[in-house]
Amino acid sequence: PNNYLGNQYRAIPVGITVEGANILTRSLMVFGQGAIRSHPYLLKEIRAVADANRGRALAQFDDVLWKHVGHALKTAIRAFARNWTGGLFAPAPRAGRATRYYRQMSRYAAAFAFISDIAFLTLGGELKRRELLSARLGDILSELYLLSGALKRWEDEGRQDDDLPLLAWCMDSGFATIEQRFVEIIENFPARPVGWMLRLFILPFGRCRHGPTDRTIRQCAQVILEPCPARERLIDNVFIGGPEEPVARLTEAFRLMVDTQPIHDRLRKARIKDWAKARERGLLSSAELAQLQEA
Repeated sequence: PNNYLGNQYRAIPVGITVEGANILTRSLMVFGQGAIRSHPYLLKEIRAVADANRGRALAQFDDVLWKHVGHALKTAIRAFARNWTGGLFAPAPRAGRATRYYRQMSRYAAAFAFISDIAFLTLGGELKRRELLSARLGDILSELYLLSGALKRWEDEGRQDDDLPLLAWCMDSGFATIEQRFVEIIENFPARPVGWMLRLFILPFGRCRHGPTDRTIRQCAQVILEPCPARERLIDNVFIGGPEEPVARLTEAFRLMVDTQPIHDRLRKARIKDWAKARERGLLSSAELAQLQEA
């Protein structure tokens, strides 16, 4: 009963099988269906082709097609410029120390838009059968979405400097995944000349992101090792419950261990493990002994 993760663990198969299998969502739906609905011109082109009135269909298709061509050219120029400059001049809001993350998001978003257009242009309907490519494109889109959420939370909570290690971990992890998926798409693109062209536009200097540094990871660990405002923001809305609830008991145990850590350090320095002996030698007060026993 005290295993508070047990119910969530048992519920995992429900989430996996909602779409038949979550691999179906990743491989076909996130990008394959999502891109058609969200692209500014693709759905209009499909509807024009399906129009039974041939004259009207041709007029509509020509109009949308040339808009699509113009959009693709602007996307190509944007992707080329931002990736060759490392996103240095990409548009970004004035967000203090997080501005650099917004610039990289603009860079990767432009690259994603460009590679999506090229995939539709060269593969057409076959893209949905190229499930591995579609899945990787879906991964990039998902990472951009999740990273946007991380930036929004940091912004909504008042740009707290204490939270920057957590934000850095999220952004560095996401950027590493995005670049890895770009590499996999380029290496496995069916038309090899197109793959070479994509590398020139998207990763001209190869993969540069390799995830969070050890320093960032240690800073994140420090945030959760002791009570602090950053940790409180991180666990906000976590259900604690009454005194006998498992999470409440663990939370109280955490507080007690933090409070008694200086006492443990002092006893370790004196090389004394027996609390009774420490009390006899005057290294522990009655209140400190009670604290240790409660913990």
